[in-house]
Amino acid sequence: MEQQRRPAGAGRGTALAEEPPRASEVGPTDTADGTAAADAIPASPPRRVAAVLPLPLAAVVLVLTFWCIDIVSPALPALRSSLELSATSAGLVAALFFGGRLLVNLPAALLVDRLGARRTTAVGGGLLLAGSLLAATATGDGTLLPARALQGSGVAFLVSSALVSVLRARPGGGAAMTTFNLGAGVGSGLGLASGGLLTGTVGWRGVFWLSAVLGATLLAAAIASQASGAGRARLAAGAPPAGEGAPWLSPRALVGPLLANLLVYANYSVFVVALPLYAADRFDASAGSLSALLLATNAVHLGAAVPAGRAIRRYGSRRSLAVGFSLATAGLVGMLAVPTIAWLAVPLAVYAIGEVTGNSAAGDLILHHGGRGGKAVGLVRLSSDLGLVLGPAMVGVLADVVGVAAPFVALAAFSGLAAFTAVGAARRVAPRPTPARLG
Repeated sequence: MEQQRRPAGAGRGTALAEEPPRASEVGPTDTADGTAAADAIPASPPRRVAAVLPLPLAAVVLVLTFWCIDIVSPALPALRSSLELSATSAGLVAALFFGGRLLVNLPAALLVDRLGARRTTAVGGGLLLAGSLLAATATGDGTLLPARALQGSGVAFLVSSALVSVLRARPGGGAAMTTFNLGAGVGSGLGLASGGLLTGTVGWRGVFWLSAVLGATLLAAAIASQASGAGRARLAAGAPPAGEGAPWLSPRALVGPLLANLLVYANYSVFVVALPLYAADRFDASAGSLSALLLATNAVHLGAAVPAGRAIRRYGSRRSLAVGFSLATAGLVGMLAVPTIAWLAVPLAVYAIGEVTGNSAAGDLILHHGGRGGKAVGLVRLSSDLGLVLGPAMVGVLADVVGVAAPFVALAAFSGLAAFTAVGAARRVAPRPTPARLG
């Protein structure tokens, strides 16, 4: 087994895996073709490379898919009233969707490497279409809940195929996660806006009819892309294509980044659960004011995606991760200190910037250490959805047992500890000295 070289001074039990310095950390290029010596990839025998989506299509897939994710939130109260669902069943409407994603994420990502992104996108679009049609015609939770699980499974296939395609097109530090966050942010904004509009005009079923249209669009786009041969599988000789060729490191190297990504997404439970409960209890917030806060926070999240990617490329993933957790901690604490609901916008903006920086950095670490292929994408999605399942559950229990402010305190404590750990890991990674040049 090949031994991994550890930087001097790295201690045992490092919480975040050591990351080989990027080209920007090495200094001047060392090879004749202008690539950094640390990034030079040895020649490899020819092999078949799975087909991927063209980058513009992959970005569209991300937008349409995340549109279907957040569109249901504004419709949940009307849906519960119409179908006379219990509180438990109403909670399962969200839980089974994320549960379907959680179970299918890793198999979906592995399928991309075997069948290609175009076919995987077609499978996801078909599942999303079927689940949306079933939900739109549901007469009770016996139909609605399985439909939501089916929708979640389709979303897992769609996100995996799109993220693998983006990763192959933009493998540089933070670039893939920046594109992912931009697509997700635009889609989330469209979902929140259209979900409220449709529920108020045509009723909650309109939300699922639109999701069915989006699923059909994704299915048709995948079929059309396959027919045109875009992103066709090819034989690669010598250097592997962008996004491939990174070694698959030991599982120990991935533990820290996976835990960091899980915590980042657990923190998103503030956005979907803790904030609505806290704002209603402390400020008697209306649905309109809460919706405006959520849309504003999503806009900040979207706007911070590109700067977060630039920070990762300039300062490295670990330093960016430490900054992200620090900002999230400050935002969570600040939400407990504001005097009125209007002032919540300030700590929410800090929280949003911290979250997008954290998820970009943690995702980049997993992709870097995981081999930049389907396995790595599957691990990113698996850890994020696990956080989305565990986070809201923990928030609900804490709010019931201790009070609505308790989730903010607990998540701030975890994020502060993670920031401290990330700072220590970043300090242990010493940049390589710039090689001396003659002449």
